[in-house]
Amino acid sequence: SCVAQAGLVGPCGSQPRPPPCARSAMPWVWKGYPKGWGKGGGGGGKGKSRPAAVPDDFQLNPAAVYTGSVSAYYKFSGYGFIVPEQLGVIPNDKVFVFWKNIKTQDRYPTLMKDMQVQFTLQVVEKQGVKTLQADNVSMPGGGMISVQQENDTQKTFVGGQNLRYTGTLKFFLPKQGYGYIKIDPGYQYDREGVPEEIRVETDEMNCGGGNPEQAEDLKVEFGIWVTSRGAFKGYNVTLPGGGPLPAAANA
Repeated sequence: SCVAQAGLVGPCGSQPRPPPCARSAMPWVWKGYPKGWGKGGGGGGKGKSRPAAVPDDFQLNPAAVYTGSVSAYYKFSGYGFIVPEQLGVIPNDKVFVFWKNIKTQDRYPTLMKDMQVQFTLQVVEKQGVKTLQADNVSMPGGGMISVQQENDTQKTFVGGQNLRYTGTLKFFLPKQGYGYIKIDPGYQYDREGVPEEIRVETDEMNCGGGNPEQAEDLKVEFGIWVTSRGAFKGYNVTLPGGGPLPAAANA
């Protein structure tokens, strides 16, 4: 057997390769507001609400920069809402934000509730209605949003964050949000208890800008991290060589 050293990939120590940094599996495509949204300023009506139309007297300045806080963000649905710091300047004092409009280098763009952000506005058409949506969402001052990268610094890794292993993705189920990887044999680890198969979840499926599709018996490359409860999971899973995983057609 061969010892896996930081920066090497493959059980027999092939050439060093840095981990891929391409943005990964991004959240699912927006499919309408949650049931009941719109009470007190949303789309109105019961059940699935229509987006709030831009008032006729609202003058959009696409260059205007606003600040506000994230009132809600649904990570695995890929959207949320921002409340502007100054009330009364945006209709309904709430604006929709979609993951594609977040400025970030995270593999899986997301926002945290109550996070302070900066943004501009754009008009988009949804369900036949022209409505406002946040654009260029960043940290106050224009810095990149960095939620996943900050979380990575809190993780414990087997062999270090840059070590890459190889194996077979036995399956991945997008709707359930998880799959299992069978690690290639021959590795020795710096921790005891690493199983032959580890779980991987949606936000570590690196599809380079898309959502992970259902997969079975796919050769992959990955890191391994350890949860606070001692479970071993796949980290930044890609194709061998660091290429993005296949993305779903609706990504």
